[in-house]
Order: sequence, then structure tokens, then C-alpha cells
Amino acid sequence: MKAIKYLFIGAMMLVFSAPAMAQDEDQATINAITKVIKDNKSGFDAIKDEVKAVYKKNKKNAKVLTAMGVAFKEAGDTATAREYANYALKAAKNHYAPARLLLGDIEAIADKAGDAASQYQMAIDDDPMNPEGYFKFASVYRKVSPRLAVAKLEELRAKRPDIAVDIKAGSFMFEAQEFDKAIESYKKAPLSQFERPDLTNFAIAYYFTGKHAEGLPIIEEGVKRFPRHAPLNRMGMFFNYETGNYDKALEFADRLFNASDSLKASWMDYFYRGLCLQSARSDYDGALKDFNTALGMDVPATNRISLIQTMYQAYSTKGDFDNAIKFYNDYLVAKGNPSANDYNSLARMYLKHAEEVPDAEKEQWMMKADQTYGEAIEKFPANAEYLNILRARLNATMDADMTKGLAKPYYEAAANMLEAKGNLEAGEKSRLVECYRYLGWFYNEKADREKCQSYWRKVKELDPTNTEADQFLK
Repeated sequence: MKAIKYLFIGAMMLVFSAPAMAQDEDQATINAITKVIKDNKSGFDAIKDEVKAVYKKNKKNAKVLTAMGVAFKEAGDTATAREYANYALKAAKNHYAPARLLLGDIEAIADKAGDAASQYQMAIDDDPMNPEGYFKFASVYRKVSPRLAVAKLEELRAKRPDIAVDIKAGSFMFEAQEFDKAIESYKKAPLSQFERPDLTNFAIAYYFTGKHAEGLPIIEEGVKRFPRHAPLNRMGMFFNYETGNYDKALEFADRLFNASDSLKASWMDYFYRGLCLQSARSDYDGALKDFNTALGMDVPATNRISLIQTMYQAYSTKGDFDNAIKFYNDYLVAKGNPSANDYNSLARMYLKHAEEVPDAEKEQWMMKADQTYGEAIEKFPANAEYLNILRARLNATMDADMTKGLAKPYYEAAANMLEAKGNLEAGEKSRLVECYRYLGWFYNEKADREKCQSYWRKVKELDPTNTEADQFLK
């Protein structure tokens, strides 16, 4: 009995081990022929006999034939890869999902999305529980129709609820730059299921939608698992700066530059670190060092304008007027079509500097501001009325006793424009009163009673409660 028992156990072991041994043999064959093909991808003639021998031995083995096709595909020979995919289908009586997947890949390489999708659909039909067909189908459609791609993934969800479909759907929407929809899909999956690339893209989607506060938990989860991943540390700096957590942003800046693997720093990295330094520590020297580094890098034209604007503001706040003016003029050049407000800001910078220099130098800087207003009036006739008011105020300051009447031509010009306009709003009425008041005072100083009173009567018409006008009209 004992001998029969052992014979029975031995027979059973042979039954159970036979498929495994066959499987091991198949895999050994696949490994060997794959290496041969890949090692000789520059010239297959040298290995044709070896390849032919494996083919003959495995004419009815769809697994080996498909693997050979995959090897040829990866070696760049899609024509031969197609032959072996078809050999595999013939061996499997036209129903073998891996061969269909290979044919779909070949069509995708040729940019034939429709043909690729057809092959992937047949792979799904042959093996509905295999997620690869769904993923590949969705992948070829992700740019043509992200929504159709996501719909295919929903089919997979129905078959395989254990597969993280939402993350893949989110990645398709992310690639299509539909960031709100990417977030919507990503949010359905537990963060524990995310691998590093999708976790990073999840955070980036929040950045591009401006939802920095909502994105911070993604960053926190990411850096716990991948503390040296540069993109996550970068996003940590960005998000914390944008939400006003400047000290925390500087911590992430330090992690990015000093504790990240394979960092390729961009202009934005230096730009944001500079912003953090000036916001958290008022360290304008450190900030400007980073800004200047960023400026020397490949910065897109529109971003370059903002960078230069930030630099002139930093130099101005620091009190480095020469550099502030230099970079402001660089800003105007970079912008290409400066506005009336840009010229006004330049004039104000000259005036601010005039307050800081010795009295002997004040007038030259005030005259630079006057010249700037003059240029702006010529360039922006639609804004000429208000610019004349600003120029008049400046000249009134330079001629406080009105002996030269420096402000007179500009107040007259502004008054003429406002009078011609009619139906004035409250602010415009206030500016017209300002013009008449100055002109009334000016002619009073010139002892021209008739003209003086004519302007104060105009003041009274616009502002009946003006007591200053009453004094001149007695």
C-alpha cells in the first residue's frame, strides 16, 4: 500500500509540474530569442537561421510567437513584428489577446489610432478581464477624444473594480490639459494608490487651476513617500508661496535645491525662491541674486516681462534707484506696448527719487518725471486729460508761488478736454474744479481780477458749496 501511495503521489506531482515545466521552457525560449533579436537589431540577417529554428519549433505556440513579435517591434522592425503577431493568431485560431495587443501597438506606432483601437478592442473581446487592452485603447484615444478614452476605462471599472481606473482617467485628462477634469478623476482614488508620476501630475493640475490650498495635502502626501523628488519639492515651494506660507515655502526651496535628486533647476525655481526670500525675510539681496540668475536662463517672453517687473520693484524697495530705473526701462522695452499707467509709474519713480536726493538734485529728477508725462501725453491721447492733470500737479509743486505759471498750460489743456466732454462723472467734475481753482489763483496772483473771477464763477457752478470761491466773488 505504501509503495502504491508513493507511486500515486509521484504521478500527481508529474501532472501538476508538467505545465509549470512547459511554462518555464517557454519563458526560457522567450528570454533567449528576445536577447538574440535585441542584440542584433542593426542587422537581422546574421540571426535569421536561429530565429527560423525557434519559429519552426514553436509554430503552434502563440505565446512564444507573440514574444518574438514583441522583440522585433522593440528592435524597430514592425513589419516582422506584424508577421509574428499573425503567426500567433493563426496558432491560436484567431483569438489571442496578446497578439492583438501587439498588432494594436504596431498600428499606434504608425499613428493609425483607429486601426490600433480596433485591434485593442479585439484584444478586449478575447480577454475582457485583462486591463491592458482597455488601457491601450484609451491611450490611443486620449488626445483625439479624452472623454471616449475615459468611457473605455469605465467599461474596465465595470469588469474589474479592483483596478485603479480613476488614476488612469485622471492622467488622460491631465495630458489633454483638462486640469479640472483631471482633478475630478484623481480625487476619486485613494492617495495610497498613486505612484509618483501621477501624484506629481495631481499636484501640478492643482497648480495650473490656481487651487493652491487644495493642492497642499497632495504635496504633503507626496513628500512623505518621495522626500527627494524634485518636482514635488518644487510644487511645495510654489504652493506655499502662493498661499502666503512664506517660511514653509523657504523650507521647500531648501529641499528643492539641497535635498532633491537629479535637480535640473529652471528659471521658475530661482524666481520663486527669490520671491520667498523677499517675502519671508525681506532679503532683497538674496532675492535679486536669484532673479538675476533666472533672467540669464531661457525665460518665455511673457514671463520675462513679469520677471523684469518684479526685479525693478525689488530694486526700488531696496532703495537701489539706478537699477530700479534701468530695469523699469528694460520692462518697457520687453513689454513692447507700454500703457499710460506704465509711464505714470516711471514718472512716480523719478518723483520718489527726487524726495530722497539732496535739494540741489531734486529739480533734475522732477524734470525727468515731467518729460515722461509729456511723452505719455503724445503716445496716449485717449488718456491725455488725466495725464495733463498729473503733469500740472507736478509743475505746480515746482512753481509753488506761481511766478512762472508752470502748471498753467497743462491745467488749461485738461480743462478744455473736460469741458468738451460734457455730462461729467463725479471724478471728472472734481478734476475740472481743480483746474479752475489753479487758474483762478494764478490770475489772482497776476492781479487780473476779471479772469480770476471768471474761473471762480466756474468753480461755483460745479460746486455750489465751495466757500473758497465765495471769497473771490465778493
